Amino acid sequence: PLGTGTLFAADMRHRAKGRWIAAAIQSMLQSNHDAARCLLAHQATACTDVTGFGLLGHLVEMLQASNVEAEIDLNAVPILDGAEQTMRAGILSSLQPQNVRLRRVIDPQTAGGLLAGVPAERADACVTELRARGYLASAIVGTVLPRHERAEMITLG
Repeated sequence: PLGTGTLFAADMRHRAKGRWIAAAIQSMLQSNHDAARCLLAHQATACTDVTGFGLLGHLVEMLQASNVEAEIDLNAVPILDGAEQTMRAGILSSLQPQNVRLRRVIDPQTAGGLLAGVPAERADACVTELRARGYLASAIVGTVLPRHERAEMITLG
């Protein structure tokens, strides 16, 4: 789940709840190794860890390399408890201004999870297996589409 950037910025300002930070730390401590093995087994064609450039920044790099675009369902993106509250309060990571300037929005992460492109016909089974392996926040957050000649590569919904 996303939200470590805003949560730790809030923690530095003494405006985060202890349970929010504890959950964020637990999320960060979960190794991506087993998830990566699962993604390979489900024929992932691309994968990256979501860190300093946030979800959209890393997604843009993946899309550019593959000359495709994506539709993202923001309601499907897993968010850590408390992250929405701290962002609404205007508490952002110190990297956020750089991401906005680069049009790479969504909270910069520390030790984030994986973002992977999995064939559509395998995506549901992949998420089910990831959850069974303990990656409970695993979710299908969007769809990759053929590239059109639009200005933006990502459509948010």
